[in-house]
Amino acid sequence: MMIRPKKYFFLFILALAFMLCGDFLCHAAEQYPAMVEDISGDRYLPAVKEALGKAEKSIDMVMYLANFDPESKKSAVTELVTELANAHERGVKVKVILDQNVPFSEVADTGNRLEREERNDAFLAYLKGKGIEAYYDNIFTVTHSKLIVIDNETVIVGSTNWTDAALGRNEEASCLIRSKELAGEFLADIARIKLDKRAVVPDEENAPAVRISDRFLLNRALVPRMIGNKDSTALDLYLLLLKKFDGNAEGRLDLDYEVICDGLGVDKKLSYKSRRARAMWALKRLEKKYKLIKQVHRTPQGPYCLLLDFETRTPYTVPEDGYFLLPDTYWQYGWNKVLTGPEKACLLVNYYKLKNSGRIWSGYNPAIMDEFHLADICVSKGMTGLRDLNIIEIAYAPFVKGSGFSDRGPTQFCLRGLYSPQELQLQKQELASAYGKERFETAEKYAKIVFKDNDIRVIEKIIKLMDEYGEEEVKNTFSQVSQWSPQNPRRTIYYVIGILRNDQNKE
Repeated sequence: MMIRPKKYFFLFILALAFMLCGDFLCHAAEQYPAMVEDISGDRYLPAVKEALGKAEKSIDMVMYLANFDPESKKSAVTELVTELANAHERGVKVKVILDQNVPFSEVADTGNRLEREERNDAFLAYLKGKGIEAYYDNIFTVTHSKLIVIDNETVIVGSTNWTDAALGRNEEASCLIRSKELAGEFLADIARIKLDKRAVVPDEENAPAVRISDRFLLNRALVPRMIGNKDSTALDLYLLLLKKFDGNAEGRLDLDYEVICDGLGVDKKLSYKSRRARAMWALKRLEKKYKLIKQVHRTPQGPYCLLLDFETRTPYTVPEDGYFLLPDTYWQYGWNKVLTGPEKACLLVNYYKLKNSGRIWSGYNPAIMDEFHLADICVSKGMTGLRDLNIIEIAYAPFVKGSGFSDRGPTQFCLRGLYSPQELQLQKQELASAYGKERFETAEKYAKIVFKDNDIRVIEKIIKLMDEYGEEEVKNTFSQVSQWSPQNPRRTIYYVIGILRNDQNKE
């Protein structure tokens, strides 16, 4: 049915759209010609499938909740996701933004750190696996919209999440509106949603990754010796050789000194002779001291080496079990050139610990030292270094009243994963441009107090806290928190927020 613009009708339509997409900005009450179709209840599924199936150029989607199970072939959610994937396959540009589903009320009550629920993870992983552009929103916001814009003209908006409950049991209200003008308004709103490009589902097992034998990490004569002797170059070279190894039965690997020097971060300003000497020295250490390779020199042909099993001295084979994965982003993002020796050792420990337990594990420093034969200073500096770089998070157990330090519970470690330092710097520049250099630098300084000066989300949150509570109040709160021990479990951004809220409530 064609409906022409009338003042009160369009005020109603825009008010309805605003209520259903509460996190978007309210538009001016413009009057647009539109075709409106009620697709509430059981009309939603066939209508949306048809609209997605007819998409020719673009699909922009914002969804609060999508409970997608790739094993459930007959689910109504699967039907919609399949249409989305089919559109991508036929060349339609698809972009999806999902909410992180953070239980803010629980965080406020308990003071725990913000942590997304995993309800949208399977959907995001599926989309990214298909090559579809998919993101999470900023962790500090709630993106509650259920909105689809197709070909810059068709708007599907309502209360319907992509869940079996919403598509089959709930009473939901939704509508399909054909209006280029209204679609343009919503697309502008979508463009303003701040994305958390780091909050993606890690797919390290499917990406190129290096298998590292558990025995290599647990052998006291290898990693501990390399780090203890400040010989992390040997560790770097061995990991690089494992990355380059193609799995042949001889364990043979041709040697290219330039590739080795680049992989080890040897200064390119040095002469070829000096760079080559650095590479040869590292290879010699790996052969003579750690017994991990055997070099074979050929003239005039180039040299090669044989990778060896460090226990049996037989040709190395890629482990089929008893291994953990080091993602290729370790080299792509240049972390092999940035991390210190203790940080590299502790990064391997985190990947080892998490190979069968998701993203969080717990332990006491003495137990970590014993298991991996690492010195106390290596564990403490390595873990806190990774924390300061925002690669891991550390949650210290609270003190037990009337007890000593040794009576505390284990420390909790959460691996956030590797990111691009270059991209982080660009994001910082964008933030400084958006809010002003002085305010950005102040917020970054405060973020450092809670070990988050490399977390763009926390820096921006602090800027907003200064707007909400006043710069003087935020300054005083961070000054208070800075007096606490670095191992105080309350030294976090979440306790800062709690203090500010409590102080405001007392007024």
